[in-house]
Amino acid sequence: MIVVVVCIVLAIALRSSSLALPGIQTSLQSPLRSHQNHPAVDVSTYHVLTEKIQDQRATLWLRYRNAVTDSEKESTLVEARESLVKFVSNIFPYWYGTGWDFYGTSETPGKGKIACGYFVSTVLRDAGLKVQRAKLAQQASENIILSLTTNNHIKRFRQVPINKFVDAVKTSGSGLYVVGLDVHVGFILNTGEDVFFIHSSYGDPYCVVKERAEESQILGSSKYRVLGKLSEDDDLVLKWLKGDQFITRA
Repeated sequence: MIVVVVCIVLAIALRSSSLALPGIQTSLQSPLRSHQNHPAVDVSTYHVLTEKIQDQRATLWLRYRNAVTDSEKESTLVEARESLVKFVSNIFPYWYGTGWDFYGTSETPGKGKIACGYFVSTVLRDAGLKVQRAKLAQQASENIILSLTTNNHIKRFRQVPINKFVDAVKTSGSGLYVVGLDVHVGFILNTGEDVFFIHSSYGDPYCVVKERAEESQILGSSKYRVLGKLSEDDDLVLKWLKGDQFITRA
C-alpha cells in the first residue's frame, strides 16, 4: 500500500510540474526519446511479429532437443540467448508512445494505456515467455525480477549515482536486463555501444519510451535499483525455449 501511494504521489507531482531538471530533456521532440529516434512501425503487424517469434522459438527448441553433442547444445543455446534479446528489442518499438496509466493494462501497442509492470510482463509474454501476465505485473519490482531469474544473475544498488550504475551495467556486458526501482520497473538494454532504459514512464511524456540510461530522470532519481540480467540466465532461456511456466514470486 505504501509503494502504491508513493507511486501515485510521484506521478501527480511529475505531471503537475512544469520545470525540467537541469540537463534532462523532457520534450517529445528530444533526440533521446525513442519514438523520435526510430522509424514508425505498423502496429497492425504486431501479431505477425509475435507469431514469427513463436515459430522461431519452436525451431530453436527442436534443434536443441535433437542436438547430439554438448557443443551442439551449447551453440544452439548461445543462438537462443541472442535471439531472445533480438526478439524483445524488435517488440519495443511497437510500444513506443503508448500512454502510461497507473492502472493501465493494455495488451495492444498504441491502444489504451499501460502501467510499468504490465509493460514488462506483456513484452515478455509476447516474446514467448510463459509468464503470468497480470499477477507478475502487480508484484513489487524485485519480486518481478526474482520470478524470472535467480540471485546469481541479480545485482542490487543502494544510493549509487547513476553514472556508476551505468558503468556497472556496461561491465556486466551486453544483453537484456529488467531493472526494479523504488516505485517503478522497466527494461535495461545494453547494446555494447550504449545503455538504454525502456519503460512505461510515469513522468513526461507519460508513455512508453526508450532513453539513454544515464540521462533518465526516473532511473537516476531512484535510491534503490535491482538489476536482473535475463539474457545471462541459461535456465531462463531453456524455460523460454521449452515453453515452461514462470511461477510468479509474490
